[in-house]
Amino acid sequence: MNIVKPILRHAAVQPDKIALSHNGSSLSYSELVTRIKKIAHGFKQKGLHHDKIAILSTNRTQFVEVFLAAIFAGCVPIPLDPKWSQAEVNAILQRCDPRIIFTEKTYANKLIRCDNEIQLLTIASEDEGSYYDWIESFEPTAEVDETNELLFIGFTSGTTGVPKGYMRSHLSWMKSFEATNEAFEFHNMEHIMAPGPFVHSLSLFALLQSLVSGATFHIVDHFDPKKVLELCERNPDMILFVVPTMIESMMKEATPGRAHMQALISSGGKWSEASKQRAKEIFGGAKLYEFYGSSEASYISYIDVYAENKPNSVGKSFQGVEISIRDEHFKEVPEGQIGQLYIRSDMMFSGYYGLPNETANIFREGWLMLGDYVSKDEDGYLHLAGRAKNMIVSGGLNVFAEEVESVMKLIPAIKEVMVLGLPDDYWGEQVTALVQWSGEENLSIEEIKNHCRRYLASYKAPKQLITVDQFIYTSSGKVARHAMKEYMKEVMI
Repeated sequence: MNIVKPILRHAAVQPDKIALSHNGSSLSYSELVTRIKKIAHGFKQKGLHHDKIAILSTNRTQFVEVFLAAIFAGCVPIPLDPKWSQAEVNAILQRCDPRIIFTEKTYANKLIRCDNEIQLLTIASEDEGSYYDWIESFEPTAEVDETNELLFIGFTSGTTGVPKGYMRSHLSWMKSFEATNEAFEFHNMEHIMAPGPFVHSLSLFALLQSLVSGATFHIVDHFDPKKVLELCERNPDMILFVVPTMIESMMKEATPGRAHMQALISSGGKWSEASKQRAKEIFGGAKLYEFYGSSEASYISYIDVYAENKPNSVGKSFQGVEISIRDEHFKEVPEGQIGQLYIRSDMMFSGYYGLPNETANIFREGWLMLGDYVSKDEDGYLHLAGRAKNMIVSGGLNVFAEEVESVMKLIPAIKEVMVLGLPDDYWGEQVTALVQWSGEENLSIEEIKNHCRRYLASYKAPKQLITVDQFIYTSSGKVARHAMKEYMKEVMI
């Protein structure tokens, strides 16, 4: 099996169909496949077989060409995040030992190559850079290699520390395409956009799904709400894969009824109920979905915003996903009770690269442990309590940070919030809320407590309130919890 084979068929059947559109230029399916075969020929001529190919690049057509060519040739692409520090980039390069590195000139100075055998090719404009000289020296004669089960090695965005490499197989993503096509009712896949970085699984998955389905994928360099909306206006029936922070930015810029999208699909963080209601008004006519998943598990559950009346639920499981909620003794908990989430499906990852102990720690009897605490109601809908690593133990009682945050986000005066536990002699950990206000109105801690007690047990309400001017975010648009915790340690010394 090779995930690129459907793309080859599209190039044969609809050679002139636009595969990739970027900043006014485009690449047809036949042109894309010609590039893929040329690059793959280069890999084969170098004697590469199941070897690793690193890509340190922003969103651009060349990223897609190299990524697909590596897969075509039976090699393993490794996307690296340009926002990582020099130390992070080089630590991962040393761990993965790629044979070739493709990078933009801007990021070449981040690389420390101890091994002269590692070839470095720079990506620049069409008329310069070693990348193009290298490609043009090969003929598009390479044959597809179907001997490697490993599709690529991606890396987590590092919200809580050093990124870990997760391995995905061809089969896991093909099964994911089937599950999402069925759940999101993709009857007309003509235009797709995922304006987040390709180094993150949400955008990378959308890119591959678009090409495997024969659609046109619209590349944007970086997320710009005005540009995204303009592309949606020019290309009706657009399917958008986004995170909640992007939706908020788009709604501030959008004129209701002007951008006619087919579907808006949200993931990468909880989409608040208030934001969903505004999206119904602003993006009327578009199907609205929220799904819950992870780089390791792929797709877990989803909810149709219009069809279901389940506030704060993350929906029902995708087709082919088995759900089990268990206690600390690995026994299933009763319906409605909170426990740790375990899943089984053909969409799961193969393990963490080079970390056999960490891989073994999250699998138990064939079940993948997500590190999330959830409950399931009588209708089979999942309700996310919070991440195990974000759980606060205050006065001997468990408090899930995300649960408190979702309640606090109902307050209009709050623009962003993060809840954490700070050391306390009496409580052990004191439930503390970091708040960025949306305007000049700042609420008192008593007002916050009174609001939270309407929805939560009293012990879960914050006991301390700290105003921050701004939050630190990961490149995937999530609050960088680890960085914020380190920041709080510094300012509170």
